[in-house]
Amino acid sequence: MPSARVYGPYPARSGFRLVVLEGKARKSLVVSSLAEAEKLRRELQAELVQSADRSVGEALSEYVDYLHLCRGATTAQPIARAIARFLGESTALGSITQQRAARLYEAETRRIVGRTGRPASAASHRTVLGQCKRFYAWASERGYVAQNPFAPVKPVGRPRAGKAQLRIDEARRFVALAVAKAEGGDRAALAALLALLLGMRASEVLQRVARDLDDEGRVLWITRGKTDNARRRLTVPEVLRPLLGGLARGKAPDELLFGASPSGAGKPLTDAWLWGHVQRLCDEAGVPRVSTHSLRGLHSTLALEAGATASAVAAALGHGSFQITAKHYAAPGTIERVRSQVVEQALGGGGPDREVTALASADPAALRRAVQRLPAELRAELLKALTESR
Repeated sequence: MPSARVYGPYPARSGFRLVVLEGKARKSLVVSSLAEAEKLRRELQAELVQSADRSVGEALSEYVDYLHLCRGATTAQPIARAIARFLGESTALGSITQQRAARLYEAETRRIVGRTGRPASAASHRTVLGQCKRFYAWASERGYVAQNPFAPVKPVGRPRAGKAQLRIDEARRFVALAVAKAEGGDRAALAALLALLLGMRASEVLQRVARDLDDEGRVLWITRGKTDNARRRLTVPEVLRPLLGGLARGKAPDELLFGASPSGAGKPLTDAWLWGHVQRLCDEAGVPRVSTHSLRGLHSTLALEAGATASAVAAALGHGSFQITAKHYAAPGTIERVRSQVVEQALGGGGPDREVTALASADPAALRRAVQRLPAELRAELLKALTESR
């Protein structure tokens, strides 16, 4: 039976009133005549029955289309799978009350994750809560439910910012092994190298098609992603160019570079597929296990340590602001250490370093040519630094 009810019509000052009740939500509708009120009552009851009978799985199939077409989200399917696991595909959409929503979330905070044997992390259960809030907000806008039962549910716990990263020597061992395996045709090893050396998300790596590799392997286009800032063009390191070129050779322009998932025609391999291979690479390289996302974070840490500007690192990672990069990706202390080095150099601590000495003795014409080859953003940063130092 539907959880909502339609009452009336009742005489009103300007006509006849219908009252729709669902849980604690109350909505009044006024029409001018009794005939209109009776007709509206029949239509509302039919809609409520239809909404009550609609399952979570049925609504999710529409929601995926909405995420793809209206939001441009590339993670629509994983989001739908997470919500379906949490709520149950056969659950009636309108059967989730505020009390039931709160109980579901409380149970999720205690759920034991099979892979680790530990309760779900704060980041994990807070993520699924946010997904359900947005899903039911959409369902409410569509008229499938009267209210969002997850809206008042408060997230608990504090998610950890950032992920464990490899040390520099460990990263070198990881890269050496991955390159050797990639040269032997291991596509997962090559995918892991893209995450580390180019700072790409796992989904961005696995969704690339042959035509995204451009300019004889020098450029890799990211045409869509998690956010609008994810769209970007990356310069491929020289070590990866022949490997990516070999992977793209013989493929149609729109064919997936790393191949399709065996579970769905034309769909890319899953993030979980790459995660498993990264774990095995870590074991074989004799380094601590890290996630694919951690390799992306290591990219930002090493880039900052090497002197890349904050805005350049954020842009390379597809972030709208450097605050996201600093909070979730760069290793703790990296930002402060880079700032300290800049301050020390500005104050002349320790005398001029080797780079300064080399620049002082360089040919001015060669310096000009080198500056012209820099990206426009870096040239602007350099000009600003030189202007401020006068």
